[in-house]
Amino acid sequence: MELVAIHLLTLVGFTRIAELFPVLAPLQLGKIAFALGAVVLAACLSRHRGPASPFDLPLLKPVLLLFLLAALSVPLSVWRSGALESFEGVTKTIFIFAVLSFAGARTGGNSVRLALLIGVVVLGGMMVVEKGSGRAFVSSTYDANDIALLFAMFLPVLAAEGMAQRGIMRLVAWGGACIALLGMAMTQSRGGVIALAVVALQMVLSSRRRGLLLLALGVAGAIFYLSADAAYWDRFALVGDASDDYNMTADTGRLQLWKSGLSMLLRNPVLGVGVGQFAAANYTFGNGAYLTAHNTYIQVATEMGVFALWVYVCLLRNIIAFAREGAASPSLDEAARMRWLGVRYGITAFMVGIFFVSQAFAISFYGFMAMVSAMRSGQLALDVPVAVQAEPASAGSQRRNRKGRDTRTRSRRSPLADTRWNGLPPLRGAGKAGQDV
Repeated sequence: MELVAIHLLTLVGFTRIAELFPVLAPLQLGKIAFALGAVVLAACLSRHRGPASPFDLPLLKPVLLLFLLAALSVPLSVWRSGALESFEGVTKTIFIFAVLSFAGARTGGNSVRLALLIGVVVLGGMMVVEKGSGRAFVSSTYDANDIALLFAMFLPVLAAEGMAQRGIMRLVAWGGACIALLGMAMTQSRGGVIALAVVALQMVLSSRRRGLLLLALGVAGAIFYLSADAAYWDRFALVGDASDDYNMTADTGRLQLWKSGLSMLLRNPVLGVGVGQFAAANYTFGNGAYLTAHNTYIQVATEMGVFALWVYVCLLRNIIAFAREGAASPSLDEAARMRWLGVRYGITAFMVGIFFVSQAFAISFYGFMAMVSAMRSGQLALDVPVAVQAEPASAGSQRRNRKGRDTRTRSRRSPLADTRWNGLPPLRGAGKAGQDV
């Protein structure tokens, strides 16, 4: 049932399947997915045993803290009804994160990663199939810049999956990466390309096999260049000419929006202007444009206060720390470490890309975090030995001393190393976290 909930919630919340195929709308897949997710989450929590708390799930505490700060920002918002509506959307996003994280821990993140990557390929495939003129997007949830950031974040994960798999599955993963790359080129997003360029530079600087890596990056660059329209490169030509770039000169450009956001932050530094209310606040107290911040860091600080920004940055830092530790963990096999490298480069793309878009509670990022949380749970279950070592049997001892106490030596386990804390049984089999279990 956990696998069904993971894939259905991902299709509904992440892939937006009802928006891609309106014929599915009468099926009420969203209600079915959330009902099933609630049952699965309740089952996970009810099966919780052991000394550790379910709140020790990786990344859960900072996510819940952001959720609390979002709730506190509603009463003092510049538009309470609008903030309450935005908070309802935040609640759904946090719920999906919790279900995917708890349910996905059973397979060390494999099930969540598979569901998300299928969604990425479906979104990219729909863009390629329905290609038209201008900047492409596939649903009302993701505009061109949003979907470009999604592709930039998951392209390293797809590439790492291609390196980790063997045979036909490797070809499938690489094919999915090519589809996502084509879809990204169709968005004509400059921020997405900048994010990928930073990731490519990070790869080159940290790689020990630069020759092969440069060849792969060259092939990817050629695919991107040949699939991009001429209008895309015309947009890039404006980057070097500030006088012709609306982002630098217009009142509705990013520069003015950022200045307006910082000004509103100084007036509301504690709880902000209300979750999801940057546009309303900017229209009322800023430069008069009803537009979002186009910068997630400024969005979080302006809407929920400086403490929320600190929590958000700590959340990103935790993901980086998990990825570094996973990529270097001696308890994981090469495939699992490769997947953690994909996470490391994916979070870099996200951190760069959100300088240009508002993604504080985007389902794409919270799906990514759920995958990281589940992968971390699987790694923690393997990093600490779990075997019980019995002392050699001796005549009359039968593992007990004269006082009747058990003298078997057991390995020490941290609470987080015990998979019972998340309400799920231990990982099946003796495989590594990167293997199918």
